[in-house]
Amino acid sequence: MRKAAIVLGLLALTGAAYGGLNAAPPSPDAVQKVVDARVAHYKEIGKAAKAIHDSLVQSPPDLATIHANARAIEGLSKKIPTWFPKGTGQQPGVKTEALPVIWQQLPTFRQRAAGLGAAAHQLAAAAASGDVDATKAAAGNLGGACKACHDTFREKK
Repeated sequence: MRKAAIVLGLLALTGAAYGGLNAAPPSPDAVQKVVDARVAHYKEIGKAAKAIHDSLVQSPPDLATIHANARAIEGLSKKIPTWFPKGTGQQPGVKTEALPVIWQQLPTFRQRAAGLGAAAHQLAAAAASGDVDATKAAAGNLGGACKACHDTFREKK
């Protein structure tokens, strides 16, 4: 009897979490709000990446700024998969550069987000070490991690 109650409880929770089988899909306006929040998060990553680039071209590079911004990217990268709930891709009434392949290859997408985090972590560590050459090399790896995701999962402009 207890097992049956647990199973029924789980089914009820699953139905509530997914809005039931007959739930209407979210409106384009609701989806666009999710997309707009996602874009705002990516702009944070872009702002941090620009600060890293700008710091690298200084003589000498501002390693403290590079470290802080690499840490920011590392933290944001852990959240990237949560910015792409199912149903928030390209559709009529929604403006997004996210390609459908994100949801078709979700494990790969998550792996690439983790790769961005790892590259940012390595960059932060290199900057903290004070080694300018290692920092520049790690910054190149960070750029490569961004490109790896964009090449597959982002609509080309």
